[in-house]
Amino acid sequence: MLRLMFGYGKMSACAVAAMSALAEIQPEGTRLNSLQIANSRNLSQPLVAKVLTVLSQAGFVNGTRGPGGGYQLARPAAEITVFDIVEQFEGHRDVSACPFGPGWCGVGEPCPMHDTLMALSDSTAETLKKLDFASFTKHAQSGHQTRTDSKVPSGSGNS
Repeated sequence: MLRLMFGYGKMSACAVAAMSALAEIQPEGTRLNSLQIANSRNLSQPLVAKVLTVLSQAGFVNGTRGPGGGYQLARPAAEITVFDIVEQFEGHRDVSACPFGPGWCGVGEPCPMHDTLMALSDSTAETLKKLDFASFTKHAQSGHQTRTDSKVPSGSGNS
């Protein structure tokens, strides 16, 4: 059976992955730098650094530079939803873009897929609003922990 997963952009996917890594280590009170996060989630370090900057500016993470620096969640994982994070990167998308092309939805009669696609979009948003990052802490407690054993040169800071 073919199963499709809700698709969102590369930046959103990276941000959710980075936030999940930080949620997993939140109970320990430790910090991770962008290289450690990238290595733990098999992501590009420059991309992780970029999304962490956005997440920091939006108040989701706190970063500290220098030796022993890194990132941690700015508030409890249970108070941050996946929707909150995805919205930071996807909120600008035109959800009214019609698969039939310009001149359909929003201009004249809605296309044949309009109601179905809007319902799917609404359902996905509601699901992501119910999924908070505390679930990642529970996931880590069940034995799936963030790998933080990457070799990070001293003085690499949080970038």
